[in-house]
Amino acid sequence: MPQRRRVVRAAVIAAATASLALAAPAWAAPGGNNPPGDNGTVKIDGKEFEDHVDNQPHVTCEFELEFFNFDTDQAADITLTAQPPSGTDKVVWSIKNKIISTDPASGAENDHDEVIKLSAADLDLAGLKQHEKHGYHLKLDVDLVEGQSSDAKHKVFWLEPCRTSPTPTTPAPTTPVPTTPGGNGGGGEDDPSLPITGVAGTGIALTGLALIGGGVALTVLRRRRDNVTFTS
Repeated sequence: MPQRRRVVRAAVIAAATASLALAAPAWAAPGGNNPPGDNGTVKIDGKEFEDHVDNQPHVTCEFELEFFNFDTDQAADITLTAQPPSGTDKVVWSIKNKIISTDPASGAENDHDEVIKLSAADLDLAGLKQHEKHGYHLKLDVDLVEGQSSDAKHKVFWLEPCRTSPTPTTPAPTTPVPTTPGGNGGGGEDDPSLPITGVAGTGIALTGLALIGGGVALTVLRRRRDNVTFTS
């Protein structure tokens, strides 16, 4: 009888061991502690950019959306929306069916997946209210394409706008005035295209008057001579 019990007990142990061996592939996955499913996490990273699993809720101008520990070929719809006090649910940026991982999950710290680099200039921030100190209040939503609603990832952060350098002003070009030696911006005294003025002009005028007067006097004398009658 004892012998029979030992045989039955050995058969039960063998059956249990075989069942565990067959069941192992159903739950085992690369990385050991990362079975397929909702393993991933997403972080906001600002300058200076790092590959660590840490979140920065305040970023300036340029920033990154970083994905860690997602399953192979996992895709997501990614959306950035305005949050109060900047705005209410206005979509400022989005992308659909984005692949966020190309390798198996292997632990968050060891599995840096997709990185999406953005800046404030890439977003539609028109009409939003900017906080004087923190900038714009935004929310990140990552909805897995083949996941459940409970698998969605969310992050809220502040984004400062990009600062632009002032554009230097260039003075309007001026047209130079041509000058010639001996003049003040115009022609010289010997320029034949200009009228003669001053002392030279006065002398020429007097000379002309003298010549005219002399001509008149000669004409009068000639006429008097022609009218003289000689008598003997």
